[in-house]
Formats: sequence, C-alpha cells, structure tokens
Amino acid sequence: MFGIVGKRIRRFSGLIFGSLERRLILAITLIIACTFGLQVVSQNRAVALRRESEELQATISMAEHSAQLMKQVLHFRIEANGLDGATQEGTAREADDLTDVAMNIGETVNAMRMDAPGTFDWTEQRYTFGNLDQVVAAVATGGETKHQALREVDRMLASAAHLQEQAEHRRDKAYASLERSTRQWFGRVSTIGIVTLVLAAIILWDLSCNILPALRRMHGSLRRLADGDLDLAVERFTLRELRPLAHALETFRRNALAVRDLAFTDPATGLPNRRAFIDAAARRIRDMAAPGGEFIAVFDIDRFKYVNDDYGHAVGDTLVQLIGERARAVLGDDALVARIGGDEFALYARCPAGETPAVLCSKLAAKVREPFDFDGFSIAVTISLGYVERGTVQDDAVTTLISKADLALYASKRNGRNRATGFTADLEDARNLDRMLERDLARALSSGELRMVYQPIYAVSDEASEVEALVRWRHPDLGDVSPAQFIPAAERSGRMPQLGAWIIERALSDLTQWPHLSMSINLSPLQLQQDGFVPFLLERCRMHGIQPGRVILEVTETVSIERNTRALLTLELLRNAGFRIALDDFGTGYSSLCMMKTFRFDRLKLDRSLVKDIQADATSRAVFDAAVQMARQIGAEVVAEGVSEHLLVKSASEAGCTHLQGFHLSMPVEAEAIESFYAEQAAAQNTETGGPASAAA
Repeated sequence: MFGIVGKRIRRFSGLIFGSLERRLILAITLIIACTFGLQVVSQNRAVALRRESEELQATISMAEHSAQLMKQVLHFRIEANGLDGATQEGTAREADDLTDVAMNIGETVNAMRMDAPGTFDWTEQRYTFGNLDQVVAAVATGGETKHQALREVDRMLASAAHLQEQAEHRRDKAYASLERSTRQWFGRVSTIGIVTLVLAAIILWDLSCNILPALRRMHGSLRRLADGDLDLAVERFTLRELRPLAHALETFRRNALAVRDLAFTDPATGLPNRRAFIDAAARRIRDMAAPGGEFIAVFDIDRFKYVNDDYGHAVGDTLVQLIGERARAVLGDDALVARIGGDEFALYARCPAGETPAVLCSKLAAKVREPFDFDGFSIAVTISLGYVERGTVQDDAVTTLISKADLALYASKRNGRNRATGFTADLEDARNLDRMLERDLARALSSGELRMVYQPIYAVSDEASEVEALVRWRHPDLGDVSPAQFIPAAERSGRMPQLGAWIIERALSDLTQWPHLSMSINLSPLQLQQDGFVPFLLERCRMHGIQPGRVILEVTETVSIERNTRALLTLELLRNAGFRIALDDFGTGYSSLCMMKTFRFDRLKLDRSLVKDIQADATSRAVFDAAVQMARQIGAEVVAEGVSEHLLVKSASEAGCTHLQGFHLSMPVEAEAIESFYAEQAAAQNTETGGPASAAA
C-alpha cells in the first residue's frame, strides 16, 4: 500500500518538477496566491481597524465629556451651597453664576448625547439633567426648597459619576479591541509574508542550484560544439525541455565526427581543400628548418567558365578532377596538390636535383595542354601558373606564400595566360602601384591631370584623314603613366564609366575643331555593359554636332560578345545608329574568330605582334596575309598597327591592308598641334606623290 502511494507521489513529483515550464508555473501560481491572500487579509483588517478606531475615538470623546460633566456638576454643587441670600444684589449675582454653570452642564450633556447616540439611556438622564433651571430657581429661593434642590444636585452628581465610569469602561474596552485586532492583523500578515518568503527562497534555490546550472551546462556544451570540440560528452538532463536539445546535440556531435575528415577534402577531386593544404604545408615548413628547393604554386584553368557554359557543370567537375590527377602525376607523390577554389589549385613541392620551379611548372602546363578525352569528344585547355620559392621572401607563412603566388598568377594572366610566372618584388611593387593608381584616379579626373592625344591613321588608297583618340595621364609623383596601367586600374576601381565618359566628351569636343577628320575611340567592355550608354553617346554627338559616321568605336576581344548578349545588343544599336565598329588587337587571343562569326565588324585592327616580323619571318608573313585576306573576304577594312619601319609600310600595303598606323608614320600628336600637323602633311603631299608611304617617309 505505502509502496503504491510512494510510487504515485514520485510520479506526480516527476510530472511537476521534471519540467522547467511546470516548475515556473507552479512557483508563479503560489506567489500570486500568497500575494492575493495577503491583499484580502489586509483589506479586511483595514476595514475592521477603521471601524474600531472610530469607536475608540467616540468612547474617548465620551470619557472626556463625562469627566468634564463630573467637574461641572461638582462645581454646580459648590456654587449652590455658597448661595446664602445675604443681600438681594449678591443673591442675583450668584444666581447668574449658577445659571451659567447649569448651562455648561446642559451643553456637556448634549455633547455626550452626540458622541454616542444610543449608547446610554438618555431618557433617564433627561429627567436627571433636564430641570437644571428649576434647581437654580429653588436654590436661589432658599429654605426647604433649596435643600430639596441640593438633594437633586447630589443625585445629578451621582449620575455624572456613573456616566464617567461607564464611559471609561467603554474606552478601555475599545482600546483592548483595537489592540487585539492590530495583533491579529500583524500575525496574519506576518504568516502570509513568511510563507511567501519561504516560497521565494525555495524558488530561488531551485533556480540557483538546479535550473541555472543545467542551463549553464547546456550553454557550455553548445559553445564547445560551436568551437569545434567534438570530443565532449553531452549530459543527460532531468529537465524535460532540455532532453530533446541534448539529444539533438548528441546527434549533431556524432554526425560532425563522422564528417570531420570530409571537411578537409574536396569532394569533386578527392584532393585536399584550402584549409587542409594550409595546415599540411605549414607542418612541412615547420618540420623542414632550412629551405631546400621548395616552392608553392597557384594555378587555374584558363577560360574555365566557357567549359561549364559549353559542356555543362558535370563535365567541368570531371575536367577539374582529371587536371588534379595529372598534377599529381607530374609532381610526384611527395607533392601536395589541393583544390582551393572552383578552378583554382595550389601545390607545394620540392624540386628534384637539377630542376627549378619554372621547369616543373612548365612541365605541368605542357601536360595539362594535352586534350582530355570524354565520351565522344575531347577538350583542350590551358592553365596559368604563379609560383614563389620558399626562402625568397621573409615570411614563410603559407598564407603569405599563397598571396605572393597569386600575384605571379595574375601576372601570367595579364601576359596572355598559358604560362608560368615566378614571384618577384617587382610584382608586389606593381600591385602597390595599381592600388595607388586606383586611389589617385578620382583626383586625376577632376584636377586636369588627364589629357587626350591623337595618333593619325593613314588610308592606303585614298586621302581620307583619321586619328585615334588616346588618353594620357601625367601623375604629379609618377610622371607619365601608361594607359596599360591606369585603364585596368579604372576598371578594377569601378571608375571606368566615369573615365570613359570623360574620354568621349573630350574627344568629341576636339573633333568639332577638325571637320575634315574621322576619329577612332576605344571602348572598355564595362562601357558596353553600362545602362544608358547608347543614348549617352548619341546625345554627346548631337550636342557637339558630329555625325555618328565620323566616329569609329574600337572594342577588343575581351568583350566576348559571342557569350555576352548585352554587349552584342549594344554594338548592334551603335552600328544601327551610324557608328562604325572596329575589332582592336585582332590576333592576340582565341576569341577573335568567334566574334567575327557572331558580329560583322566594319574594321579589323591587326595587332603589332602580327605586323612586326612579316619582313623577317615567312611564317609570320603567311599568318599576316591570311588574317588580311579573311578580313577582306567579309568586307571589313584592315588596319595594320605597329608600323615601325619603312619596309613594313610596303609589305602591309601589298598584303591588302586598307589603313596603316604606327610610330614610323606618326607619333601621337597633341590636340592643339593637329591642325598644323595636317597642314604640313598637305604641303608635303603637294610636292610628293605616292600616298601615305611617301608622305610618312
């Protein structure tokens, strides 16, 4: 029987005290009940005390008036005895005094009647104190009447004494009642207050010793898990609310333990990821005190985005995996090869005897260039590499070495990709210079440090005159800065739209002074992406009164219009508006042929790298002739850039170029010298014949 009762009690207590919510509800309910009880008791006792206080005040007033009545009646008795009637004048005066005393007695009796109406039998007292005037008259008469009046006064004196005794008794009784009620009130309030304090102490103890420690332990477990400590043992809590959370934490901990090893592995290639590479390379550097031919290299896949766009991301992931395998095959098992980004790899290797990092990186680049076979097709890609030898920099931290290898990688990309570049201090200086140019370009746009120069472009078969607008920057500290430096800085810093707008405005403003000239203006790929560029350019031409047909807009293959719908649409709109479109630096990359297929250019500008060797190298001449003929087949004009000597003028003209440009023909000319320059050219042509070749000569 007791076992069943005890079991039920434990079950009930577990149901109540095993839940934080129910504990708090029970505690708050008890405190509210105690507070409500205290309020009820206080209100009841307050009402009772108020009533008893009023009764006490009435009895006190009654006692005071009864004592006063006793004194007045006694005084009346003394005055009555003293009235002897010796003289008529004295008797009248004493009778008046006695009358005053009688009136005072009457007033006191009335005050007692008002103090405690219904408390005493005032009917009897009315007969006792109601004939004071007759008593005064009888006393003043003297004789037997006076003796009867004095007996009446004695009866009044006895009645006053009795009233005083009753009033004092009632006063003492009211005092006792008020004191008893006060003690009861204090006792009940104290009891309820003690119970409330005990409950509050129990709740505080429960919070301090049970609930808060459990919450702190849970918080500690959460923080340790958040900090990556997966070896802790998650506690089993008795509070019902904490049990599911503890279970979830334990499940999370087990799952995290299961995948902790995977956190250091790239899932697509099976190679270490960036974090694993940094940790492993740092351990090798720490274990190897002195440098001994180790280097860190960073490389990525050139134009990997096109592979994903053309073949899909599944093929791209497979290609990344195959490149990782080839890298491990070339560098050996001792090398660390990791995938640290989408198409970016890092490697840590030691050069074999007789080899250098440049040789190993070249071998890797050559191996990657071999086509990768897929089901039904093959893909050929190239990689760009940057490397840094350990010991060539002061800081051997892996992150520092990776950062410097990244600088070399960017140099490989700037120089045409598909190559390896070693880190030098010049690269870091160049990076710092680029940052300074990005910072100072805003000042240059507003302070007049930029200016425009114009290089003439000569037509082979006619006398049409044309110039190419070229921007120049004279830095107050660095001197003349090459556009090849500050144009990329403007694109990186987001100031290319502002710079491009300045160039267009200044070039068109100068063109208004030369109505006999046409002008070529270079456009940045970012300008073709800019909202409102076409309306802006048309508005500038309208403001300066220039027909769009006098303007040739030059773009490079970096625009990649065959993959950029917005750029293609912008070029179409510009051409429809009357502008001529030229493809600049034709022959320097891989996208030119695709761009010619996608968009019909009005002009192709052959890069100086195709022009400079056509006299000395038959292969270069064959490539040059093929490029010219291809351009002429599609009806485009051909401009040979970089004509630096007289023999190139003849060779380019014979190959079919329609225009020539280069330092041999003319250096860039300042805007204020253009008029005099062409005046001299016209004068020379009046004395000589043979077209631009003879004029330039």
